[in-house]
Amino acid sequence: MPIPIGDLLIRPDAFFRGLVAEPESLKLPAVIVIIGGIIAAAAAYILSGTYSKMLEAAAGAEMASVIGLIGAVSAFIMFIVIWGGVFTAAFTIISKLFKGSGTFRRTLQVTGYGLLPVVIGSVISLFMALYYVPMINAPVITSFSDPAAIQRAMEGIFQDPAFREFTMISTAVSIIFLVWSANLWIFGMQHAHRLPLKQAVITVLVPVAIYIIYVIFIAMNGMQLFGGT
Repeated sequence: MPIPIGDLLIRPDAFFRGLVAEPESLKLPAVIVIIGGIIAAAAAYILSGTYSKMLEAAAGAEMASVIGLIGAVSAFIMFIVIWGGVFTAAFTIISKLFKGSGTFRRTLQVTGYGLLPVVIGSVISLFMALYYVPMINAPVITSFSDPAAIQRAMEGIFQDPAFREFTMISTAVSIIFLVWSANLWIFGMQHAHRLPLKQAVITVLVPVAIYIIYVIFIAMNGMQLFGGT
């Protein structure tokens, strides 16, 4: 019996209660994850345009294009690995510590469905990248033989007002929609692994909290990590 996808966003408890009564199917969750990966790849390609302009004089136009392609492919793979693999594994391991009864495949299904808000947030970040990236003033590196010049160029990008504003706003958007996804995953893990609500909350919030701390750290300290001030 088809389960209304609209219930996922507005009535997640009812959605996942009905989902676990049906045979496991990864078709739609896989579509959600793949769409998210494509959006992440598109955003990475747009952002790579900033670095391509910076490196074009030293590396050539062809190498600059390759950098954009590598960035897009890497973003797609990382999106799949993090959301389809790492989070699913973390949810499964923690739920097993609470004697949860669900399978890894069922957890993968729940993770994929619950990722929908994150994908929606990624669309918003993509449009933000289209708006902010043209405003970023990328310094030009004319040679790779001067490490100091390369460091100054990287500092210039990370200190650029448009880049900093984009980073802060996109980070906030990502966290907001991740919290929404976490709310869905809590109900999903509760039903998929037959966990009490409190244990389902812990199962989901531990990896989500770690990831949010990591994202905030990178957003707040990325400039220093890459040589900025």
